[in-house]
Amino acid sequence: MTMQDFSLRASNLNCIGIEPQGFDEIRAINVIVGRNNSGKSSLINLVQLAIKGDATVSPSHFHAGQAPTLFLQSTVTEEDIEQCYPGNTSNGVVGNYRSFGNRFVGARITCSLTGKGVKDFVSLSYPSGLNATEDARGLPDNIRHVAGLPKRNLLFGKEFRRLAAERNILPELDSVAIEIGNDGQGATNVIQKFLNKASLPRDLVRKTLLDALNIVFNPDTMFEEILCRQLADDRWEIFLKEKEKGLIPLSQSGSGLKTVILALSLIHLEPFLAKKPLSQFAIAFEELENNLHPALQRRLISYLAQQAVNESFHIFLTTHSSVSIDILNRNKDAQIVHVTHDGTKATSRVVRASVENYGVLDDLDVRASDLLQANGVIWLEGPSDRVLVNKWISLWSAGTLIEGHHYQCIFYGGRLLSHLSADTENNAQDGVSILRVNRNAALIMDSDRRATEDGINSTKQRMISEIERIGGIAWVTSGREIENHVPAIVFKKWLAKHGSEKVPGRYESVYDAFDKIEKGLGKRYVRQKPLLAEEFGALTTRADIVGTPDLADEVGRLCAQIRLWNRLPEPTPV
Repeated sequence: MTMQDFSLRASNLNCIGIEPQGFDEIRAINVIVGRNNSGKSSLINLVQLAIKGDATVSPSHFHAGQAPTLFLQSTVTEEDIEQCYPGNTSNGVVGNYRSFGNRFVGARITCSLTGKGVKDFVSLSYPSGLNATEDARGLPDNIRHVAGLPKRNLLFGKEFRRLAAERNILPELDSVAIEIGNDGQGATNVIQKFLNKASLPRDLVRKTLLDALNIVFNPDTMFEEILCRQLADDRWEIFLKEKEKGLIPLSQSGSGLKTVILALSLIHLEPFLAKKPLSQFAIAFEELENNLHPALQRRLISYLAQQAVNESFHIFLTTHSSVSIDILNRNKDAQIVHVTHDGTKATSRVVRASVENYGVLDDLDVRASDLLQANGVIWLEGPSDRVLVNKWISLWSAGTLIEGHHYQCIFYGGRLLSHLSADTENNAQDGVSILRVNRNAALIMDSDRRATEDGINSTKQRMISEIERIGGIAWVTSGREIENHVPAIVFKKWLAKHGSEKVPGRYESVYDAFDKIEKGLGKRYVRQKPLLAEEFGALTTRADIVGTPDLADEVGRLCAQIRLWNRLPEPTPV
């Protein structure tokens, strides 16, 4: 059984409510993303409790006054059955115990952990073809024993280390304790002991740690030496030697360098101190991006990820950083877990598979971070749609709803619409579940209808039902394209410059209509759609939108949805 077969969840832990939340599987690299105070640290706490094999916590970690329960799920193996169903025992009800038990191989078994080492059977999902009613006769004792086996908790007994978001390295007095705290306390003492104590291998600092530091900082900086010196007040301080600058005390260096040293010390020094191989470690890094330049952050994350794979240990990384998300989204050994909070409880879900398959993000020129970190996403066909919709939102909301702050516009392009799916059950056969990566979603589509009686195609019908199923909204233009939504009064203002008042029909191509007014006008603007949208926007007022009922309905609905995404109150009616 591997970590990818192991599911870990908890209920009533910190921000997590009664509905269990956590990890569907454990990968080498586990990226946890979400807003501030959404519950990301609750998942780190969950990992720490599983490693301890003890769900006992202080009441301050309860949720709504309820103590937490951990849920461990894995697959029943032949080895499990051999331990719990004796092959030399039979009875008249089930026949040979081993033969009977073998029918459960492949079933998913869930057990709970409420106290120290106490695991209780919760449920068994039967393999396909098993008759649950008939075969439940053999469950009470034997399967409960399977649930209690130590191997049900694959994290138990690992070494856990955590680097908190608030961290620092300071000069320190020599002390007996030799460990690095969550906030970095003790790091100076650890490094100076490796350098000065005969019982510790100094090359772990002078070579291993130094080489790793130079890999991360290359090509910006090259360090020649790490050493510790004792200050006048007897405290020890870390110094780094650079060729052109000489010895520089760490206290005079930036926070980014300190973060890198702490992260590298956890993976290169802590295993020796714990007398365990790095493969027995699970290390949590919280918001490594703090005080790190994006280029340095990229190199540090890449180094840690490669080490996790090479040395077979597990990383749990909480982040707000688009750099971390975009680097690790394509990593086959990584998963991204998105944590959201509705004001009462936290919810987690894996989104890695949704944003990786078939290279659709590459086709769309979309970054995973744009999807995950936006308060809400408006999916549009192209740049001209964005110009129009942003203008309408701005006018309707009196400038209070702003792209990049309250929502993000992302283009799908007409030919790629079939790649999008909001399906939450399984990845769609003909697309990828990209829309569900951020469930705060609105999808705006041209109807492409050429007459009143025309319908919309099956792809668009599917998208409407799927996005509404996840709580999003779909806006299909009542006319042929989004340009047909432009208020008639705006068209008249614009057309006046070209000596015409003939507004294009609802189901007529705007650009064909322009060519009828002035030869080549439509062809010119079809190549400059964003420019046309800008010109329309400059001529539009809120009153124009109000005077166009179908446009007012859709823009009003969209603005209301954006306010919901951002938990903003409805504006006071004017």
